[in-house]
Order: sequence, then structure tokens, then C-alpha cells
Amino acid sequence: MKKIILSITILIVAAFMFTSCGAPAANNAAGNNGNKPANAANTATAPAADKGAAEADIKKLMSGMAESLVKGDADALDKMYGDDYTLVDQAGVVQTKAERLAALKSGDVKFSSFTYSDTTIRFNPEVTGAVGITKATFKSTVKGKAVDGEFRVTHVWGKSKDGSWKMYSGQATQITAAPASTTAANTAGANKMANTAKPPAPANK
Repeated sequence: MKKIILSITILIVAAFMFTSCGAPAANNAAGNNGNKPANAANTATAPAADKGAAEADIKKLMSGMAESLVKGDADALDKMYGDDYTLVDQAGVVQTKAERLAALKSGDVKFSSFTYSDTTIRFNPEVTGAVGITKATFKSTVKGKAVDGEFRVTHVWGKSKDGSWKMYSGQATQITAAPASTTAANTAGANKMANTAKPPAPANK
């Protein structure tokens, strides 16, 4: 009889311990799981909204920049460029912000037309910096010499202390198509190499 009473007592204590210790853990797990969808939603939607707004702001700045270049409005460009702005132009010449603005003010660099197109912008996770790749089509003169055509341009953007976007770097490379004769020669050469290539020698058995 004593053994039966002892067994029942042990079962009651075990059940009590399971209930008192296990239930809160289950409740905590349920609470945490309940918060996961909301947190996941915030993580998924907030950055996308931020990136969309930031992309719109940068593209608006690019439009204003193109207009200011045609007008030769160095004062407007001064507000769009960061203090450490650096340009590598189509000739490979490196210009500081001061040098770039001075060239526009003096008339050494003039644009009669300027447009951006085919623009792609990628942001860092915090949406405080971005790299844009775009096509610039313009007509200009550099110290009286015509410089026209289409150029692939890379921009580096960053948010300044006041929260506005500014361009900190620009680099331009002229888009040139390979001559037809060169392309044909390259294709013929590749075909010849493929046709004359010998298979590997069989391994000795």
C-alpha cells in the first residue's frame, strides 16, 4: 500500500513540475511566433519603400543635373555635388569639384544638349549610399573641341548630414560599337580554332 501511495505522489509532483515549467515556455514560444509575421512584414516592406523613394529622389536630381549642365548653372550643380566630388571624364582626366565647376563657369566646358537614360540604381542595405549606372547622351565642347556621343556613366551617391542626396563621384566611358570587319574576323578566327582543335589523345590502356 505504501508503494502505491509513493508512486501516486511522485506522479503528482512530476505533473505539477511539467505544468509550472513547461507552460510558460510554450506561451513564450507562442508569443514569439506571433510577433514573427509582423517583424517579417516590417523588414520586408520598409526597405523597399525607402529604396523606392530614394530612387525617385536621385532620378529627379539627375534630371536637374542634366538641365543645369546645359544651362551652365554651376551654382545649382554646386548644391548637387558633395564636397569631395570627383569626376573622371571621357578622356580619363580627373577633376575635383572645384575644377569641374570652374570649367563650366569659364566656358571651357559647354553642353548644348544632355539627357540620361537606361538608368539602374543599387543601394546599400541602410539606403544611405547608392551606385548608379546610366547612359548619357550629349553634345558639348571642351575648350572649343566638339565632344558628342553616347557614354556609359557610373555615379556614386550618398546621403549628406541634412538627409539630402548628393553625387560624390562620376565616371564616363564612350560607348563604341566594334567595326563590322573586326567582328567578322573575330568570329572567323573563333570558328577556325574550333574546327582545327584536336581531341585529347586517348589514355594508354
